[in-house]
Amino acid sequence: MMTFMPFVLTFHLIATVIWVGGMFLAYRVLRPASLVLEPPARLNLWLGVFERFFAWVWLAIALIILSGYLDWMWRFGGLESMPLYLHLMQGIGWVMVALFAWMYFKGFKPFQQAVMAQNFPLAGQLLNSKIRPVIAINLSLGFVEIIIGSVGRYF
Repeated sequence: MMTFMPFVLTFHLIATVIWVGGMFLAYRVLRPASLVLEPPARLNLWLGVFERFFAWVWLAIALIILSGYLDWMWRFGGLESMPLYLHLMQGIGWVMVALFAWMYFKGFKPFQQAVMAQNFPLAGQLLNSKIRPVIAINLSLGFVEIIIGSVGRYF
């Protein structure tokens, strides 16, 4: 099992980088750059980005959960003997998953339908009220997770 764990943790880290890095790119780089586009072009761009990125996020979530629990079982034998910082990471992680799932089904799916129907005012409203705020919150929580995962064992 010991030779298997570096691969498990590698997948955990790669999945985290994909999810948090993708949110950073979307929120801090692509969003400001896309403002030069007219709303129909901008919303179609976001639809294409989200369709591709969210498929990766679902895969990342599955890998993060599976690899995280495998790591705990291997290192600690179960949840009872885990250090507090890992419990904190678990809780924040589940909040992030819940927020993403809510945003995907209540924000992105209606956004997708609105863009495809060329209802750009509705699509823009959904982007600004249901998608962007969740990405901002999850990006912040993702940074907190990275900090806790990196230095939590020292507290």
